[in-house]
Amino acid sequence: MSAYHELAECLEAKGIGSHLRSSDQLVVSNENPAMPRSNCFWVTNKYNKWYIGTWLPAVYQVPPEQDICHACEIVFRSSPTAIYRIEKALATSLKLRRLPDKQIEKLGLS
Repeated sequence: MSAYHELAECLEAKGIGSHLRSSDQLVVSNENPAMPRSNCFWVTNKYNKWYIGTWLPAVYQVPPEQDICHACEIVFRSSPTAIYRIEKALATSLKLRRLPDKQIEKLGLS
């Protein structure tokens, strides 16, 4: 089973919807299609590292010691509407590192 399917099952068990947008992007949302009016963001795994992306777009690297399902749940429950950026205090508590635009482009996450 792929890491995306495992994450989707974990989120579903917590009452959070998701769907694969592509083979390497899971959209976390209780609406499909996900729109800015709804609470949604995306998750991807590149080079064995998880990233959470928002509508700004802003991309955050999830540290390897952080459970990706837990991080997604906390981020999802932090807002009733679209997330343009993760609040600084929340990002700090989850140890998420916001990537600079050049690194986002280099990783192909834009």
